Amino acid sequence: MDILSWYDWITPTNPYAALLLGLIFIALLAFIIWFQTKSWSTLFISLTTGVLVVLIGVIILNSIGWYN
Repeated sequence: MDILSWYDWITPTNPYAALLLGLIFIALLAFIIWFQTKSWSTLFISLTTGVLVVLIGVIILNSIGWYN
């Protein structure tokens, strides 16, 4: 099983790809939020919330067998 495939950005095929692409997407969104608000606290709140959502989502999908 490879860590990344070229089509993982459409549907991640393993938990590592989902984590990596989710964190990249969350970092991009957090930067856009910071650029709009220029508030560091808003950046860290959105980044923390996004990382937790990605982690919990990957854990739930892995526990129900989505990646098998």
